[in-house]
Amino acid sequence: MWSSSWAVLLVAVGFASGRPSKPTTAGSYDFGYEHDAYGAHPLTVFKSAAELEVPKLDVLQSSKLCESSLYTLLTPRGGATRKPQTTILDSGGDLIWTSEWNGQQLYNLMVQEYKGEKYLTFWAGNDAVGGHGAGTIIMLDNTYTLFKEVRAAYGLDADLHDFRITKDGTALITVYEVVQRDLNEAGKNRIGPVWDCIIQEIDLESGLAVFQWRALDHWSLADTYREIGGDGEGDRAWDFFHMNSIDKDARGNYLTSSRYMHALTYINGTTGEVIWILGGKRNMFRDLSNGTATNFAYQHDARWSGNDTITIFDNGVDDLHRDIADTRGLKLKINEHNMTVEVVTEYLNPHKIHGISQGSFQSLSNGNVLLGYGNSAAFTEFASNGDVLCDTHFGPESRFGSAEVQSYRVYKYEWHGWPRTIPSSALRINSARSWSFFVSWNGATEVSKWILQGSNSSNATEWAELNRTRRMGFETAFEIRKSYPSYLRAVAVHEKGHMLGISEPLDVQAIKEEVSPDLISPLDQQRPAIDPTQLQYTYGFNFTDDEVWVAQIAMACGGLLLIGVLLRMGIAAWDTRRKTYQRVSTEAT
Repeated sequence: MWSSSWAVLLVAVGFASGRPSKPTTAGSYDFGYEHDAYGAHPLTVFKSAAELEVPKLDVLQSSKLCESSLYTLLTPRGGATRKPQTTILDSGGDLIWTSEWNGQQLYNLMVQEYKGEKYLTFWAGNDAVGGHGAGTIIMLDNTYTLFKEVRAAYGLDADLHDFRITKDGTALITVYEVVQRDLNEAGKNRIGPVWDCIIQEIDLESGLAVFQWRALDHWSLADTYREIGGDGEGDRAWDFFHMNSIDKDARGNYLTSSRYMHALTYINGTTGEVIWILGGKRNMFRDLSNGTATNFAYQHDARWSGNDTITIFDNGVDDLHRDIADTRGLKLKINEHNMTVEVVTEYLNPHKIHGISQGSFQSLSNGNVLLGYGNSAAFTEFASNGDVLCDTHFGPESRFGSAEVQSYRVYKYEWHGWPRTIPSSALRINSARSWSFFVSWNGATEVSKWILQGSNSSNATEWAELNRTRRMGFETAFEIRKSYPSYLRAVAVHEKGHMLGISEPLDVQAIKEEVSPDLISPLDQQRPAIDPTQLQYTYGFNFTDDEVWVAQIAMACGGLLLIGVLLRMGIAAWDTRRKTYQRVSTEAT
């Protein structure tokens, strides 16, 4: 549940408001959210889809200038989450789609194009292999059906850090492999295991590699900023380079980021030779910005943004050096002829978040910039000039850096989903002690309206329309009237008027007579049991609807009591002032 101090504070707030406190959805700082009042992982819970675990957002700052036509894609995971998930939210923070994948860890959810079609892509596998991953890349079509599972070449595992589909129908994949290396350069007089970092470009049709590049062929162990410590011995391979992004430009060359070299490497796409290095011990550029263009460290997500501009998520810190710099987004302009570099724009979070690991920088089509803070559960959208527009948390700021809730990257994309499932529905008694019909459809982006239909038979060929309403967020509710027939179902309707899907009929009378008024759904028998203590309602408490009703009455009574106490105190204070005034007047007389 919650700590006793927070319970007292929240009950006091409840007395004043007459109902339990809950996280705000407007652009205002919610002190309770940010200091664990709703737990380490605040959730939005649905009646019609109780099995879904969806982060609840705290929007600290908002602006109409933020890109609202795109969806937000993230992969929530961490110690406070029940299961890693791929998640898509709309601009208001409402769920669009979420899913786990075979119990595996999930990273890097994106929308990418292959042969003219859009696909959801993400990495799935084991991330407990020394700060990187061993798995495969999943590609889902717009029905959320597996289209392709992409593997690295030569029997190696695909790493979690990057997967980019090129215009040529190939894919760029980061790969890690343990090799034996002379460790004299690292201060150890022995041969030991080292993680080599590999770029593979894979033909998606054949699965064969069309290009491969190895960091150890071009970088010295002495170039790293990471101390070897006890690594390089036994089965403890030393991660000296740590590649975390690959980008291919129109010239056919590759740009890759190395976290532990504090550097970007630009690689010839034909020969594999290093063309230049930006940052780190082997920096080749003259910094025109007094050192601020080349002092990035532990950085992620380096991309070309035009022919002469590079964007970087500059962590500036890592888990061993948490306070040496402020994390920033960085836009750099380079001149390859004069070998100069300068800062175009810096993007700094107003709360000075220190992103100790992971992170993303995305240039949006409207000119805005989106930063995801990786290990810290936050993402921020900036104007192109660096002004903060929208600042959002999906976990409390007091837990930032704890890895309890995190997402490797956060991106925004356009997406149209047409799930092959059917809408989910449920009947439940609400806090007003009346029955409501709830409906939702995980992944369906094209639903404009919901129509509630009724019939006296579940197998009826004709269903009467009882009510209709526009889709208002992920879950839509209809109040059940006594005049409604025994069976109810919901129809999802496209904005052009055609039907998209129909939920299973619910036998209202049978449910009312035979089943307790908790979550009711025709799919419940196929779903795993949900432990109510693991669910955190929008209110921030683990209350059932009955308990919420009782709590509201209790808090309302408490509010009246509090008002009475305040009035009594006010009357006493006024009486004291009156008597004092009379005494002073008498003495003056």
